[in-house]
Amino acid sequence: MSKAASTLTNQVIDHIYKAGGYAWRASSVGVFDVSQQRHRAAAKKGVADVLSVYMGVLVAVEIKIGSDRLSDEQDGFMRNVRHHGGRAIVAKDFESFRADWAEAVKD
Repeated sequence: MSKAASTLTNQVIDHIYKAGGYAWRASSVGVFDVSQQRHRAAAKKGVADVLSVYMGVLVAVEIKIGSDRLSDEQDGFMRNVRHHGGRAIVAKDFESFRADWAEAVKD
């Protein structure tokens, strides 16, 4: 993760906490298993970078910096979250995230 993406991720998590929600960085990157000398795939491809719960609703936030775009798996994850009553935000910078957050969580 780039420094800009890491900074934005931390800003997003901090904002959600300050708003009264619960948030965490969700890693969907595979890991190298030293004992088996191979990479193990993540449990679910395409999981958003930040998962949160706000007022009983799942809010997924995918961090995208610069020309970075959603993969097919990420797009599918976001669509599934929305289909099942959650909210999904693609954050490219903090100001647009704040506006999208306000829209996503309003009653």
